[in-house]
Order: sequence, then structure tokens, then C-alpha cells
Amino acid sequence: MDRRQALKSLGYGAGFLVATPTVVSLLQSCANEPDFQPVFLSVDQGYALKHMVDLIIPSDPEVPGAVDIGAHNFIDAYWNEVTPTEHDLPVAEVQDSYGQLRQHLPVLWTQFETLFNERYQKGLGKGTVEDYDALLAEFLAFDPEKMQAYGKEMDAFYRQADPNNFPAISNEAAASALLGTIRGMTVWAWKSSEQIGKNVLWYDPVPGQQLGCINLGQAGNNGKAMAL
Repeated sequence: MDRRQALKSLGYGAGFLVATPTVVSLLQSCANEPDFQPVFLSVDQGYALKHMVDLIIPSDPEVPGAVDIGAHNFIDAYWNEVTPTEHDLPVAEVQDSYGQLRQHLPVLWTQFETLFNERYQKGLGKGTVEDYDALLAEFLAFDPEKMQAYGKEMDAFYRQADPNNFPAISNEAAASALLGTIRGMTVWAWKSSEQIGKNVLWYDPVPGQQLGCINLGQAGNNGKAMAL
């Protein structure tokens, strides 16, 4: 089976992932890898990703965090699976959302690295938890004016499939888009992991009857969200 072809049917282009057997298998395999060796990202980018994933859903004594279930491994592996290694793909081959993902991610990471270097006068591999926490707080905060401005830049960027004709975008817009993507994938991976699904969320492999208009405490396992 062409693993990348299988993953292309998962629906990432709409901003979410679908829990098919293929992607769940990838997620479970990443959870069993204690040492993070990035395959799509550079070592410094992988370092940054792991720190940000840990900040988005940190662990506590009772509930495992995103790093504990291997979300950072999964994100890097997923990006690698849907990103071809060959260069100069025909434009017709990158018109779908996965083509956009393949072409746009390296640009977003490069501009995020530039912004980080300008802000802190050091590379991603030298960043501290405080550095990454500040960037997440800034670029994931709800600011309607900034979101609208960044959205216009990114809309034009995403509409262009040919990497030779990408419109220029600000480092801030790139950082906002990249960190938003990382947050979404982190939350999805955490909620979809076997460890969280079975031990933290409401897990019922054979859901029962539909009950409407009941108190939250009566729904499922003390009102917990249902595992995917």
C-alpha cells in the first residue's frame, strides 16, 4: 500500500483529521517511540515543536499530556507521510489541499524561524520554555483585527499552488498559521490517542441509546467528552 496515498484521503485540508485506521495506526506507533528523532522537520524545528506541544497540553499527576502520548512524534510523522521527497512537482499535482500542505509547511517553518531569531537573537534549538510560551500566547490569542489581517495574507498564500509564485507574507502571519495548525493537530492527537480515549475520556466501543434533554452529569461517564 502507498502509505502517503492512503493518508491523503483523511481530510486534513479542511483543518481537521479523520480517525481512520491508517492514521490511528500512525498515532499509536508514535506513542511507542520514546526518543524523538524528527523525520520531516530539522532537529531544531523538532525541538521547538516538542516544547510547544508540551505547552499546549501539559501533563499533570493524573492526566498524561500531549508529549506523553507522542503528539509531537505524530505531527512530524504525519507531515512526512503526506510530503513527497521529490522536488519540482507539476502544478497539477499540488492543486489539492495535500499539495498545499506539502508546499506551504516548509515556508511557514522558515519564516517562523526567522521571526524567532529576530525576537530572541538565537535559533529555535536554543529556545526556552518561556520563549515558546510567549509566542503561543501572542499568536494564539483572539485578536479580531490581527486575525483578519493575517487571514487575508494567508488566503492569498494558500490559493497559490505553484511554489515559484508564492506571494510574500509577513513572518507574523506565517507564525500565526503555523502555531494554529500545531495547536489543532496537538489537540486532535491527544484526544484520539488510545491512552486518553480509554483512560481519560468517556470510552464506549458500542454506544447505547440517544438520550436528549438530560443533565450533563447523566451523559456518559460523569459528563466527559466521548472518545473518537
